[in-house]
Amino acid sequence: MLFVNLNDFEPRDYKRVQEAVEFLKTTDLTKTPLGRSHQDGERFYCQTLEYNTEPITDFKFEIHNKRLDLHYIVEGEERIDVSSDTAFVPITNYNQERDIQYVEEPQHFNQVILHQGDFVLIGMHEPHRTNGIVNKPVHVRKIVLKLGR
Repeated sequence: MLFVNLNDFEPRDYKRVQEAVEFLKTTDLTKTPLGRSHQDGERFYCQTLEYNTEPITDFKFEIHNKRLDLHYIVEGEERIDVSSDTAFVPITNYNQERDIQYVEEPQHFNQVILHQGDFVLIGMHEPHRTNGIVNKPVHVRKIVLKLGR
């Protein structure tokens, strides 16, 4: 599944997807260290996270300017809200070092439920928030692949 507004689709941004899927298939994702690993310059890195899901409304929407986010669930399940509306309203300054900016909740967004083995690809400038409870709080191990151009 690729979810994107046609007006904002940049085919060149998705060149790393095949590489990312190969990484997911050939890496023991239960053993990647927490935090950032497998860095290949600005092109690619893996961020391994573990947490318990919480009410999604406890989180702010965020966007990224330099990298696509591929969220892959190794264990557990979570709700992610994502909007293809790139006409967002910033609520913080852009943090260049972390490639993140928080934005107002978009008027329209979709709820994506990810279970073990599922992933979603979130484009640059697409507002999203993560870590949401599906039915009850659960422990999640997630890989976020940060894919640069």
